[in-house]
Amino acid sequence: MFLVVLSITAVIVACAAAAYAWQISRNDRLRSEARVAALAAEIDGTAGDNPEAMFEPAPRSRLQGRPLLKLGVGFAMAVGIIVLVAMSSDRRATSAAEAAPAASAQSAHSAQELELLSMRHARAGGNMTVTGLVRNRGAAASEAIMAVVFVFDRDGGFVASGRAPLEFARIANGDESPFQVTIPDVKEVGRYRVSFRTESGIVPHVDRRATLQASN
Repeated sequence: MFLVVLSITAVIVACAAAAYAWQISRNDRLRSEARVAALAAEIDGTAGDNPEAMFEPAPRSRLQGRPLLKLGVGFAMAVGIIVLVAMSSDRRATSAAEAAPAASAQSAHSAQELELLSMRHARAGGNMTVTGLVRNRGAAASEAIMAVVFVFDRDGGFVASGRAPLEFARIANGDESPFQVTIPDVKEVGRYRVSFRTESGIVPHVDRRATLQASN
């Protein structure tokens, strides 16, 4: 906010100084034209009785007699340019700072990717337990990864969900980890789906079960 006020003030001062200088230049031009007219009148013999008047030195320009005014105009313009450059740099720095966390989070998510190697379920009373095995195909996991299971009925309606961390809290590239998620009080199961996530968001995974079964 301070930069905005300073910039506006500098621009106003520069404009006022430029207008004042233009007015002085205009007055000087009018006086010069008047002197030319007087000289022409002297040549034509229509001037007054003082022939030496036309040889008097011309009055100095007001702008020439005020070096501080010219310095003030230059200073105001320089301040305005500096403030505008500073505001532009500040906006670029702010945009870069806002974009950095999003880019970092996106990079972290894309670097972590799992392969689902196997998965099965079992029923025990009203509970349903889903077990499986995943392999890390990306960078080493920097956060604990949770396995989340969603259960749906035969019509596709949501029934229940459960979550549990992978057995190994940290898995490096190429390492595997089993998981086990128990969902209590499940009466009807049409299908279920698993996903993986950290505190930062979802970790993408690729289902390799069909590929492994075909190769076997």
